Amino acid sequence: MERRVNEAVFRGDVEAIQKLIEEDSNIVRQTIEGSLQHTILHLEARLGHVELVREIVKLFPEMVSAENRDQETPLHEACREGRVEIVRILVENDPSIAYKTNLWDKSVLYVACERERIEVVKHFLHNNNIHMLLMLEVDMPTTSLHVAASSCHTVLFCHDPSLHPGRGRHSRSIVGPQVNPHPD
Repeated sequence: MERRVNEAVFRGDVEAIQKLIEEDSNIVRQTIEGSLQHTILHLEARLGHVELVREIVKLFPEMVSAENRDQETPLHEACREGRVEIVRILVENDPSIAYKTNLWDKSVLYVACERERIEVVKHFLHNNNIHMLLMLEVDMPTTSLHVAASSCHTVLFCHDPSLHPGRGRHSRSIVGPQVNPHPD
């Protein structure tokens, strides 16, 4: 990616990116050399530049599903960094990307749980077909639920009645506070 593009991306400079796109629309598809081959949209999703993400998605909606070397879309980056507004923009543009896994079969829900991005996890629990997201992990040795539980965030899953058929809305987590079995 050329220096001018790189600088505009890291500043989140919408006007500079628009001008560069006018000069050469292929810059949006360029990747950073020697990296994970992130596109501009991957970087903007990571950095949290909402307006620039909106602009790129408006002009190049196909970039929402662009993959880097690890088969991650910009949505993986937004989930990893806890960028809820960017998650919304990307998923609204292409709902199917919520079900894309990376090279290690980690879903976007898994990535959010792994990084303890609670607001992103809540977004997926309340705005997506959570059963489909969890089905992506059915044959995996570790799932989003495992990751959330190991971080003591089971309340996210346990208070969602859609995950407990036949149980009421006020179901409680069976996992209580962490107790050290070997106090000092």
